[in-house]
Amino acid sequence: MAIHRVAVSAIDKALKFYWRLFKPRTYGVKALILHPRDPELFVLIRQSYGDQNRWGLPGGGYRPHKESAEDAVRRECMEELGLAFGPAADVLEELVTTAEGKRDHLTIFRVTAQSDQLRLNGEVAEAVWTPLDYSRIPRGMPVSRFADLAVSAHRRTDT
Repeated sequence: MAIHRVAVSAIDKALKFYWRLFKPRTYGVKALILHPRDPELFVLIRQSYGDQNRWGLPGGGYRPHKESAEDAVRRECMEELGLAFGPAADVLEELVTTAEGKRDHLTIFRVTAQSDQLRLNGEVAEAVWTPLDYSRIPRGMPVSRFADLAVSAHRRTDT
């Protein structure tokens, strides 16, 4: 597992260097995954590469000519957490960010997991089901702005 995390970290650093140089257009997805029995709980993760202290949403990149954003978010959640979810996948936010030097088109989905059992892969250092107020995250730990955006959008659109 340690070798895998080292490789993931090296790839992450190489990609960030490339992005700063060439500023490519990329596509990404994130998921606000709600608990199957308690819609006040959702998953936050800490990745094993990049900013390992920051809690955020699971997700990743995709190529729109190969798969849809919804297919990508389903794939990423299965790969990172072993989680599948039902047919409803609501788009909470769509935005373009240049935070890492690239032009990343990001779609944030809201989904409900079919199970609460998390199976982490090497990209995820830790995952937790937490209330919408982040109260299961250790005090003082940073939370991704995309998690904040997703929680705010979820609260606005929750019916």
